[in-house]
Amino acid sequence: MIIVNDKQLKTLIVKKRTYIKDACTKNLYIEAKDSLKGTIIFFYFRYRLNKKIQSIKIGKYPTTTLSSAREKANIFNDMLAQKIDPKEQIQDKGVKKSKTVKEIFHEWSQVFYKNNTSYNLSKRLETHIISKYEDKHINELAKNDILLVLDKLYVEGKLETIKRVFLGLKKMLMYAINKEYIENSNILTLDMKALYGSPKKQNLRAITKEERFKELLLAIENYNGSIFTKVALQISPYLFLRSTNIRNLEWSEIDFKNLKIIIPANKMKGGEDFIIPLSESVIKLFEFIKPFSFHNSKYVFPSDISKSKTMSENTLNQAIKRLGFGDEMVFHGFRTTASTLLYEFKNLHGQDSEVIELCLDHRERNNVKATYNRSLRLNDRKLLMQWWSDYVDNLKGII
Repeated sequence: MIIVNDKQLKTLIVKKRTYIKDACTKNLYIEAKDSLKGTIIFFYFRYRLNKKIQSIKIGKYPTTTLSSAREKANIFNDMLAQKIDPKEQIQDKGVKKSKTVKEIFHEWSQVFYKNNTSYNLSKRLETHIISKYEDKHINELAKNDILLVLDKLYVEGKLETIKRVFLGLKKMLMYAINKEYIENSNILTLDMKALYGSPKKQNLRAITKEERFKELLLAIENYNGSIFTKVALQISPYLFLRSTNIRNLEWSEIDFKNLKIIIPANKMKGGEDFIIPLSESVIKLFEFIKPFSFHNSKYVFPSDISKSKTMSENTLNQAIKRLGFGDEMVFHGFRTTASTLLYEFKNLHGQDSEVIELCLDHRERNNVKATYNRSLRLNDRKLLMQWWSDYVDNLKGII
């Protein structure tokens, strides 16, 4: 059998693997095999060189058309006429151009690490995709590779994670295309909404009543799990930082001498350094946990599994659940708790709304109003953070 035109390929039926010669192009062969989905067709360029048969896969039909396969085969035939081995030419080009998924990720990350949102996107991508396919060349990363990961997340009910992972992946692939590491990627055609639906928006659970907040604080004092989990839970009511900032807090970011934390811009949602004044109560907690992680981890609250990694948000949420507050509170909810009560007690601490919002890292980002919010009003924030620390201590019975 000889293939002459595209119509023959569309209607081709075979019972077993069959190799068919193209009628128009020298050395071009069509491999056809039967499957449950119908006939699967690949184009191959087969040639003899140095008394050996060599084979180059050109592509799969219909993604690669018959005409484009013929064009590619003619290019290879021209190389042979010039005594150039097309296979060696392809391999040399591949070595120079093709990069692994891990290499592309690290290159893209250096450009993309501009704020905390992008940091979270890239961390999710690294956890779920990069770690599994890091040695694969970027041009070999296929739809099915991604679907294997996302389908598992779907079964686990992690729709928001699916959304974030794919968003990060799309950004990385677009970077690879713009840098001409790949021409395109059919992964970009995946439709998350069609495949998995939309994640339901949920309000984060948070305790906002003083008496119940007091009960939670006292329960945390009696927590008997991991020391890192306990101290992270103890410190968070004082600092009410975003979950990721607490979990990724590094010892190098704590200034014990000047009683403050400075979180660098690349880890903050707003893309600016964030300064947090520290009370004596918070310093004592840091001093307590220091011997447990300072000498074997850069993180204040490392994972119990590996000191080179941070603890997960789920670890902290599970701890709150074990304390009996899971239906009312999540770890990130300490921000809502602090915000609600600070506004409720404005007449007691005497600070205005701007100071409260600055303590929450809710800053004006436009150039006119910012002027760094009058030098970030650090003195006022220091007073408010001390008032709040005393308030928390009082609820716990320390004062």
